[in-house]
Amino acid sequence: MRIHWFSITIFQDPKKRELLWKDYFSALGVLVPVGHGGRGYREMDQALLGAKIYYDPVQLTQNGNSHYHVEIPGEACDALLPSVFPALLAELTGCGIRYNVKRLDLAFDDVPFSPQEFLEAIKSEDMVSLAKREKIKLNESPFQLSEDGKREGTTTVYLGSNSSQRMVRVYDKRGPVRLELQLRDDRAYAVALDIFSRPYEDWEMTAKGHLRQYVDFNNTDWWSLFVNMVVRASLKITNARQVTFAKLECWLDRQVSVALSVWFDVEGDLAQAEFFEMLKRARKRDRSRYAAVLELVI
Repeated sequence: MRIHWFSITIFQDPKKRELLWKDYFSALGVLVPVGHGGRGYREMDQALLGAKIYYDPVQLTQNGNSHYHVEIPGEACDALLPSVFPALLAELTGCGIRYNVKRLDLAFDDVPFSPQEFLEAIKSEDMVSLAKREKIKLNESPFQLSEDGKREGTTTVYLGSNSSQRMVRVYDKRGPVRLELQLRDDRAYAVALDIFSRPYEDWEMTAKGHLRQYVDFNNTDWWSLFVNMVVRASLKITNARQVTFAKLECWLDRQVSVALSVWFDVEGDLAQAEFFEMLKRARKRDRSRYAAVLELVI
């Protein structure tokens, strides 16, 4: 198992990004400004193998805190020592610097099954998964050419949505079959903390446990060979911000909506304009008690 994608948002003065890069990612060369931004940032620096840092955010946090975003794609991850990732998180935690691991991809090479076998197992009654079968996607490229011009068709099976917190893809590009578990947002953060807190020799076993929590198969020999008796993880994630926001919505519906409907009926055509003026005034008042919930807009 290896890390195949790693991205992290760090709530720190962006001027310190170059020092962080020097300490942890210097194997990827120097950062070069590209003259534009992306992913909600106005500026971006790029290094070798597609590694990037985005900075100067379009939108600051509610508390006015700035932040920058580090993105290390697959080939760039291969050029780094695995110890880089836990060391980075340990320093940020030790210094009290807030961060969010936004994406973590875990790759398993030379798995003992084909994309077609994986697809058939998903369709069968042997699959145990939180993912819906409606989220299965098959991508076949039978005429794709290799770098030397030879035809090497590829097949990729996706389980889950690319925008959700977990997705699995299995593909046979350039021969050996690879399985990738893609994790995002809260799930990526929690799994990263779990894996990187352990010795390197335990990473694969831990990663397979998280994979089995998302998708598993009964009565399937090749899957049993692959997971090799690894215990299924039982990590449960409850997003406190989302729960608090849901409670706020319920309170508005229960306590405010009736009075608001009466106000709209009395005001008539003027209600909408008055309502937005009311919101503008409210945004200038003290909203510190909702600071954590407002982080959802980042």
